[in-house]
Amino acid sequence: MDPLAHTLVGAALAETGSKRRSRYATATLIVGANLPDIDAVAMLWGSDTGLYFRRGWSHGVLGLILLPLLLAAAVSLWHRWRRDLRAGEPPFRPGVIIALSYLAVLSHPLLDWLNTYGVRLLMPFDGRWFYGDTLFIIDPWVWLLAATGVVLARSQTASAVGGWLLLGAATTVVILTTDLAPMPVKALWLLGLAALVLLRWIKPGTALTVGIARGSFATLVIYVCAAYGLARVAETAVAAQHPAPLEAQSNPVPGIPHAHRVVLVYEDSYRIVYCDGRSVEVPRTSPDPVVQAAMEDPSIRGFVNWMRYPYWEIAESHDGWTVTLFDLRYVDPGQPVRTIGMARVFVPRSDGSKTTDPNRGQGGS
Repeated sequence: MDPLAHTLVGAALAETGSKRRSRYATATLIVGANLPDIDAVAMLWGSDTGLYFRRGWSHGVLGLILLPLLLAAAVSLWHRWRRDLRAGEPPFRPGVIIALSYLAVLSHPLLDWLNTYGVRLLMPFDGRWFYGDTLFIIDPWVWLLAATGVVLARSQTASAVGGWLLLGAATTVVILTTDLAPMPVKALWLLGLAALVLLRWIKPGTALTVGIARGSFATLVIYVCAAYGLARVAETAVAAQHPAPLEAQSNPVPGIPHAHRVVLVYEDSYRIVYCDGRSVEVPRTSPDPVVQAAMEDPSIRGFVNWMRYPYWEIAESHDGWTVTLFDLRYVDPGQPVRTIGMARVFVPRSDGSKTTDPNRGQGGS
């Protein structure tokens, strides 16, 4: 999921009552919820290098054991340096901080697993990708449900209100301007924001605010579980309407957990089935020498390691071939590339041999 979702989930966990269990509980939950994304530093060496390292070591089993301990140690050192206790703050409880560190850090790969991007949960021992295929990488209802309790509890000053208004405006621009979210989602988003503003205007008491935070977080959990079930139902239903596939994979529509674009995998083809029932068949073949040379190019090793349902197009010129690789999770053949899921490599003639394959120019494996 996106960084905002991770941050809001960590903050929401604090507002359900966890922040009263120890000093620095809120900070621990928010930092821990984002901590596995320290591998994003690899982006400084280029987007493909970032793709190669993302959702790997820091999201794998070893990182999930060590990162919470490192976080708890850092919080403990901070507490020793700043022992002053403000009025109304709970005492510092190391055991609680360790527990909350694990809760927060483990929430991160769980959220990441829910989308189609994937996460390598067994790193560094096994580089296999795991996919929940449940939610789009940006989900408006995760944002809204996680934010509800946090906004009510953390909007007591003018500066806080201003910050939430700015965040609400920014997220609204994202939802309203993307062509990925359908109009009903955009309308429902505006209604949800209006309901949150009304709740803030009413100013519920502390006890009611905690109750709302817990109810909102419970609704978020129910929503995620329902989305997971609907994704599996969609895969089963679509697969039943076509020849038995080797694999069926759902790609959720942002904000509509019951709508899916499903990829069916066969020995010699893919079939992409859209929400309206339309479908398109895409050839699935083994890479020829040119495509193989492109896949071995170090400039796209991250993309090749990450891609799940590869498809390619080849454009030949007098001095070589331009190979464009797509991942059918995110790209429809013949359609503009609007998100991630594409890489392009030039293969000089010295690196590949010309073939007489009549299907040359497109394919997938």
